[in-house]
Amino acid sequence: MSENKHFDKALSDMKDNFAGRGGIAHLADLGYPVLKIQSSLDFPFPLEKIGRVMWDHFVSNDTILLKAPGSGVGRENATYIRKTDAYGRQSFIKTENRDPEKKETVWKKTVLRIDHDIFHVKPSDDEKIIKKFLKENSHGGPDYVSLDFGRLKQRNGAEWMTLLSLLKGDERDYVSVMPWENSITSVYHRIDDRIIRMLEMLEGTNMMPGVFYFASGDV
Repeated sequence: MSENKHFDKALSDMKDNFAGRGGIAHLADLGYPVLKIQSSLDFPFPLEKIGRVMWDHFVSNDTILLKAPGSGVGRENATYIRKTDAYGRQSFIKTENRDPEKKETVWKKTVLRIDHDIFHVKPSDDEKIIKKFLKENSHGGPDYVSLDFGRLKQRNGAEWMTLLSLLKGDERDYVSVMPWENSITSVYHRIDDRIIRMLEMLEGTNMMPGVFYFASGDV
């Protein structure tokens, strides 16, 4: 029996490595919803595994940072190149800065006070405070928001349930399946279309994140 279990695990790992991981990472980079990624794979993948693959991939390409932007951890000599695909979606590639005359990325940290409208005013359909805030502060990115989901998910209490109840669709699926508990301290997520939609859903509640980092150097 133990040999069968060992074989089944080895087979599962092989499927993960060769049939799934690359596909999941590619579709995640394209911004596919979590459930669409799952339905697009040739082999059945539990959502939990998809979340782990996406987490590892996003940590590796700096979509998710485990340390604050500008902390100097592995980032002292990094600059970012902005790329736009055929559909107009923008992404950023971190590169080592070998040009001494090229500026490194400089980060501006913005902390919103608890009395800011973004935590208390429920937006109308035609006015989102978060979109105005990002537009006023962003210099083209990459920009990050601090997320404390690991602590909430690990406790799995009322706050975590409240967070999930405020989200819907892919944003809820994404927050649900990602292993935020891998880091019990805050992580820093690049602000992309999915994160903007998530922030819009949390706007006007005490679940709204309030710490942002904006790239203000040459990118």
